[in-house]
Amino acid sequence: MRPLHKTRNAFRTAAGLIIALLMGCTALPESTESRSGDLLIVYSGNVLGELKPCGCDQEEDQGGIERRMGYLKQVLLREPNTLLVDLGDNFKESTRQGKLKARTLMQALAKMNYDAVTLGDKDLLYGNRFLSGIQNIPWVAANLQLEGLTLAASRTKVLDNGLRVFITAVADPDLFYTSSDSNVSLSDPRAALQAQLAKARHSETPDLVVVLTHMTREKGLTFLDVPGVDVVINGHIEKDGDVIDMVPVNREGKIFVQPGPLGQKMGELRVRIHKDGGKTYQQKMVRLGSKAPMDPEMTQLYDAYNAEVEELFMATLAAKRKKKHNRVFATEQTCLTCHAQEHAIWSQSGHGRAYQALQEVNKSFDPECLVCHTTGFGQPGGFISEIDTPELKNVQCEMCHGTRLAHSQNPQGGFAKEANAACGRCHVKKHSPKFNFSRYWPRIRH
Repeated sequence: MRPLHKTRNAFRTAAGLIIALLMGCTALPESTESRSGDLLIVYSGNVLGELKPCGCDQEEDQGGIERRMGYLKQVLLREPNTLLVDLGDNFKESTRQGKLKARTLMQALAKMNYDAVTLGDKDLLYGNRFLSGIQNIPWVAANLQLEGLTLAASRTKVLDNGLRVFITAVADPDLFYTSSDSNVSLSDPRAALQAQLAKARHSETPDLVVVLTHMTREKGLTFLDVPGVDVVINGHIEKDGDVIDMVPVNREGKIFVQPGPLGQKMGELRVRIHKDGGKTYQQKMVRLGSKAPMDPEMTQLYDAYNAEVEELFMATLAAKRKKKHNRVFATEQTCLTCHAQEHAIWSQSGHGRAYQALQEVNKSFDPECLVCHTTGFGQPGGFISEIDTPELKNVQCEMCHGTRLAHSQNPQGGFAKEANAACGRCHVKKHSPKFNFSRYWPRIRH
């Protein structure tokens, strides 16, 4: 038989709840035990306009919006309790094509349903008006104000398992250009973070606090010392050849992580929240290689971008045809006259088939590809198009040895040393990560 005092206590508790409900009060007594459960944080950033890997090198055939969306759809199917965040620095160069890439990338982010996106210093490249014209991006920035763009200081996501995740973001003012006419202002990141943490403590009682920081790794790490912070995810990149330390840092029940460069990998941080409020973490980087599924919606978006690039190429082509172009390059056919053996070696090399490689992937109209697959594209007297300057297709002798029209008319030696330095213009990390002159040179020795 149940002890009488326990029966009475149960009756009193039930009666109290009924009275509270009748009086219109729906709040139940709070449990002294913290909510527990698991969640997955997926993070990206530092993309620098890379919509799709160029495919020049198998090792660097990673990333792109098609694979990212395919990966995310798989993750969300098996992981309903997922938080998706982006650390910014998505734009790269201030060009017409660069702006097309930036817009396409933001359209992709909007379709990917991120929970929080913070602004990097590179993302202000096209100004406030460009950013304000982008819809459905969940911007978060606690210490950054941008005229014409509404930025939430924080966001809270309640997961399917009931866990509440509080997300805020701060940026280092030293990375941004601010002045009276820049329409950008930044306050002290630590003070802004403290204000947001106070808000979280007094009104939302989150189970996990995630801080997105945009700064150098050294500065980002210092935010692990702020009381109340559980996870720090930091993003920042200067150039596409930068090496980013993706090894997590665990410190007193907290963790610091960073996304890799160019969107080639996605970060996964699995968090387990225990009943006593403690947290444990498991982190890994997921390579978006050739085995990652390609999403058809993103393929359609990328095809639309390619069509705009082709239109841009044709528009600039019309302008170039109106200009008078003086001959600058001798061309490989002229070099053949005196250097038949060297020409034969070149013809069998990748340099001799570089333009064909673009045609095979339908990229013979892309200026970012043509500059390294033709002779003198973008230079006075250089390649214009296959129709206008067919004699300048491929990576010819003069791309390594310099323009030699004068040499062909009055041959003199002493220019072979220029070739070594020329390689670095196109054999950059994202296109040719294993490039080493001493190892590559034997392939085309002449």
